[in-house]
Amino acid sequence: MISQDKILKDGKLHVFLLGSGGPINNDKRVASSIAVIAGGEFVLIDVGPGAYRNVDVMRLPAAKLSAIFLTHFHSDHIGDLGEANMLSWVNGREKALEIYGPEGVDQVVNGFIIAYKFDTGYRIAHHGKDTMPPEAGAPISKTIIIKDPNERELFFDRNGLKAYAFEVDHSPVKPAIGYRIEYGGRIIVITGDTIKNDNLIKHCANADILFSESISFEMLNNLAEGAKKFNLPRYAKILTDIQNYHMSPKIAAELAKEAEVKKLVFVHITPPLLKDIAEKAYLKGVSDIYDGEIILGKDCMKFRLNPK
Repeated sequence: MISQDKILKDGKLHVFLLGSGGPINNDKRVASSIAVIAGGEFVLIDVGPGAYRNVDVMRLPAAKLSAIFLTHFHSDHIGDLGEANMLSWVNGREKALEIYGPEGVDQVVNGFIIAYKFDTGYRIAHHGKDTMPPEAGAPISKTIIIKDPNERELFFDRNGLKAYAFEVDHSPVKPAIGYRIEYGGRIIVITGDTIKNDNLIKHCANADILFSESISFEMLNNLAEGAKKFNLPRYAKILTDIQNYHMSPKIAAELAKEAEVKKLVFVHITPPLLKDIAEKAYLKGVSDIYDGEIILGKDCMKFRLNPK
């Protein structure tokens, strides 16, 4: 069992992969979410549907949740936002939860506040204000403004944990951002959903761990062909369309190589990989491009980085 006090205070950078999957539901991987704990701070990057439950499964210190960083507002990245706020409050969080994200985050947060308004009121009425402090019940939105699209913006700097946001290209989803997290001389980067470009390479440079989104174009094309045969033209079109604003495993490997990162972890894994043979097909050719450590992300994976 993880000692919650220890991971908050041990001076290391801890990363927990809560959700390693994409938007297609399956019983192996839930949607996007990564937890970072360092310097007494606990943050989540994205909270896709089903992901927050792994905070409890992994016995992470929910009452100490400091903030949530959203990369963009696709449903598979924000679906559990309401649960993250509600359940961390129930578990003892005493301050309002800060939700950071690109322009539009205020509308997203306000929508969840409205959706959970009755639930919040019921819990205060039932348990009392001393147990459920009202001031901690409603989250606070924090818009990240990146002044120069070619540079990263420092927006979170507490107890040695620094978080930078940078623009990514997930068009027509605009704005969309990735995150570079630094602590104790260590660096992790979360790409968010994006295509590969020079700006992305720059912001991923020299990361100890790169958590890169990736979808298999080849496997999706096979699914699209099957969908056409079963007279599912809408599904076939979507499976084809999504390939123009994501990276494939090989493209992500090129990113890792060019950015000279030490470890590549695949996340946002799409389509679902339900058998070993599918995992091998997904990773085919990746090691021919990138010779660093390659990890196929799985829910509840743990990473720990000692300070330099």
